[in-house]
Amino acid sequence: MTNATGRAFLLEILSWARPHGSITEQRFCREYLDTVPGMQEDAFGNRYLRIGDAPILWSCHVDTVAKRGGPQLVVLDTDDIAKLAKGKPGMSLGADDGAGLWIMLNMIAAQRPGLYVFHRGEEVGCLGSSWIRTENPKFLDGIKAAIAFDRAHLDDVITHQSYGRTCSQAFALSMSAALNGLDQTFAYKPDDTGVYTDTNEYAGIIPECTNLSVGYYGQHGPREVLDVAHCERLMRAMLKLDWQQLVIERDPAVRDFDDGPWSNWREQCDLDDMVELITEAPMAAARLLRRKGFTADDLLEELCGMFREHEDDHDYRPLTAA
Repeated sequence: MTNATGRAFLLEILSWARPHGSITEQRFCREYLDTVPGMQEDAFGNRYLRIGDAPILWSCHVDTVAKRGGPQLVVLDTDDIAKLAKGKPGMSLGADDGAGLWIMLNMIAAQRPGLYVFHRGEEVGCLGSSWIRTENPKFLDGIKAAIAFDRAHLDDVITHQSYGRTCSQAFALSMSAALNGLDQTFAYKPDDTGVYTDTNEYAGIIPECTNLSVGYYGQHGPREVLDVAHCERLMRAMLKLDWQQLVIERDPAVRDFDDGPWSNWREQCDLDDMVELITEAPMAAARLLRRKGFTADDLLEELCGMFREHEDDHDYRPLTAA
């Protein structure tokens, strides 16, 4: 690939189901990323490219949620909605994050300034970004904002993720104003309901870490769809966005759980919410527990103790119990 193109190229990207570590993912990277002039690869397999000296990291991820890799048939309906022609369990459209990948390739083709990072392994626990944070943090030196094109819906500028506040309100408002000023159909605004993505990994290093809605819905399943018209409008806006309009305010050294849904989460999240989060992102939940010092043996011992203590309580019975 030498030059990014329009919706035909977007649909082509979506036609590749590429779970992390699959041969299809490797082929996709070789054909669509490694052929971009100036593209480099780190020791984990993340691809990256620097254009100019803007202190902005543009982020997306290469992998998609799929039981197996390979080609898949994508169709575009009369309302400019892309979807799988024959979606089945174990499949997804992969607009999460094929849409972000397409936007970034178009930005590179237009020589928009910034550090472009195509992360590997986001869907299985943000492996590529975690590797950069722990093994190559100097890679992030001088970066003031990490902006991921990796969010559902049409109008979110994420301020909070599992880290807590990862983006200041001032930055989110400035990004919203910049985007809305470039397209009158946009209604971007700060949103504090982010969960766990690559930019979350950088929140202790980079001042402003956010995600932007790119127009997909129903991610991670066979009914995932993408609003192609919105994605195109966002791409065109990014070709004009002046990053110098963005307000950098947050101090990454200050851990802030202020007013988002993650503040005091142990007290505020009820059990149903926790179960839903863990079910949606089990690998991420396991990684967070490991960072807190838990091993599998520790967790098993704690769970067994809880089962013994509450053996008559249905809510504490293991799923395999009779």
